[in-house]
Amino acid sequence: MFKKVIAFLCALSILLVTVAGCATQKQEGKKQEPAKEQKADEAYKGKQMTIYIRMMDMQDKWFRENIIVPFEKKYGVKITVNTFEKEADLKNILELDKDKKTIGLVKTPHMMLNPLVKYGLMASLEEAAGDKVKEDLKEYTEQSLELATIDGKVYYIPRKLETNTLLFLKSKVKDAVDNWEKMKEPINEMFKKENGVGLPADYKLEADPNEWDWFDLAVVGYYWANTEYDGKKEPRIAHRAKKYEGTTVEMLTKIYQMGGKPEDVLKMNTQLVKDMFGWEVFFKKNNLYNPAMWEEAWSGGGIWNAMAAGKVYLAFMHQIDAFFIHGGTNPEMTGYLANPDDMGVAIMPKGVSLEMKDGKPVREGEHASQMAGWWWGIPKASPDMKLSYELARWITNKENHKKEVETFGMMPVRKDMMENVKTTFSEPWMQEVFDVAAKQSKAGMYPAPQVQQWPAISNLYLEAWYDIVVGDNNKDIGKVLDSTYAPKAAEALK
Repeated sequence: MFKKVIAFLCALSILLVTVAGCATQKQEGKKQEPAKEQKADEAYKGKQMTIYIRMMDMQDKWFRENIIVPFEKKYGVKITVNTFEKEADLKNILELDKDKKTIGLVKTPHMMLNPLVKYGLMASLEEAAGDKVKEDLKEYTEQSLELATIDGKVYYIPRKLETNTLLFLKSKVKDAVDNWEKMKEPINEMFKKENGVGLPADYKLEADPNEWDWFDLAVVGYYWANTEYDGKKEPRIAHRAKKYEGTTVEMLTKIYQMGGKPEDVLKMNTQLVKDMFGWEVFFKKNNLYNPAMWEEAWSGGGIWNAMAAGKVYLAFMHQIDAFFIHGGTNPEMTGYLANPDDMGVAIMPKGVSLEMKDGKPVREGEHASQMAGWWWGIPKASPDMKLSYELARWITNKENHKKEVETFGMMPVRKDMMENVKTTFSEPWMQEVFDVAAKQSKAGMYPAPQVQQWPAISNLYLEAWYDIVVGDNNKDIGKVLDSTYAPKAAEALK
């Protein structure tokens, strides 16, 4: 009996010890979760890294204070933020850092996505962070990943997309629609000098700019340029004309509006490219473009200021431009219009040829635009690729991306935000900006040619625009393109 009691007590002791052990393990297990999280945060503690960006001053300041500083505090790291001037400079910056290994992340424009990979300067995301990338990328829109994918591998985390749409003053468009026919005779004569015919048969200026083509744009441009506003007559249409990528995008968009493809863009002398230059010369020759756009080399900021001064009523702008022009999303975003409610947006006008036959343009394109944007790239020489990836994901997590998108009007790259525009953007005017962007996407939105030599081709377009349009070397546009710029483009593409 005594032995049985001892055996029972021993068994009971073993059971209690086992249960206690299990309970202890469970408690330890519960403690492991925050420990792991803490370990992940501390994995990079003390590390340093440099990133390269290019942003407008206000956005640059906001980005450093609201995105970078909290990341440094969370992970105990030091991030040095440098800026670059020109897109093409990135190649030299990364090559010079190959041995130093200090640059961990680069804000990369669409024109440099392909070249930097082809030069062997960027790591694929899988190389940087392993298999987890496949699950992470499901959070981003397909469009934003399309350009980030090169030769079947994803090299970039999307930052923002952008596309040109028409931005105008509603009151001035209404004035032109209501009164342009008072100037119908000289407007018709303006076109007749160019195409021998005049306006298209049964021409009508639609009240809705979403239905416009390039004839409509020229008609309202003529009306505004020859109507006195605030005691002055001057051209009120403009686009970017600084010698930089933004101006090439204006020409690229117009080629796509004519129905052109990347192949047309690269050849530089197909009929659709000649049509684009023909219209650009027409607008300049007939005093429809505000000449300050090339005299003062306007970028987007130049056009904002011109709208504030009442010198421009219509331009081709990105979504972020619309937010800056309207203002009101941040105490520092004061806007550029006396009446922000007067700002209107529409999809791009349809491209048509100046050349006419049987009362209609010989060639008709579509309401197309270009698709551009910025991405985050991880250099192959990054001091810590996993930290680089962690930062890119931090910048584009739902909380941080929403804050930046709401403040500056960036087109979201996250599915959960782009699919719910009305909850992402609180104000009706903000929703309209992105509703129009969505309509533009359906109407046609195409990227720049994805070739390594695109920066060189882009520079050729700037050279040609200043030669043919501003320099008036346009007696025979086709001959100039055939003899000078098409051969240069072909040589660049070898």
